[in-house]
Amino acid sequence: MKILDMIAPRRGPKRRRRLRLMMTAQLTAKTAFYVSVVAGAIFVLAAFILFDKDRELEQIPSTRTGPQVIRQVEQYLKNTNVYAYGDRSRTLNCWAEFEGQEFKAEYLNRGSWRIDAYYDLVRYYWRVDDITLEVTRDPWVKTYNPSIGC
Repeated sequence: MKILDMIAPRRGPKRRRRLRLMMTAQLTAKTAFYVSVVAGAIFVLAAFILFDKDRELEQIPSTRTGPQVIRQVEQYLKNTNVYAYGDRSRTLNCWAEFEGQEFKAEYLNRGSWRIDAYYDLVRYYWRVDDITLEVTRDPWVKTYNPSIGC
């Protein structure tokens, strides 16, 4: 009985035995911690071994030239009307705003062109699909300056 009294001594008013929950909770926490550390180390090691090689993306050759794509963006701007900065009752033609600006074309290696131009301290971007010549506005640049939605 002395060994049982050491592991689970009698407590409480009726002197009933209680198992030591502290030892069980501590053992569970320590086991979970060490298992997670080992699993994390195995994951990091496997990730370095499996994904160590560089990957080359296949480059899609362009079928258009820069001036052809810029002409397509200019045509898009000629057909697009937007509201003025703060006055929604007045509409602007995008080409009237960008007519004197310099356009730059950059081919992205996945089959599309990025065209950009400055207007009123903001750089505007458009994407042009190389095959279909579909022009879309590229809204990835966020600015706090007032801008038009061309």
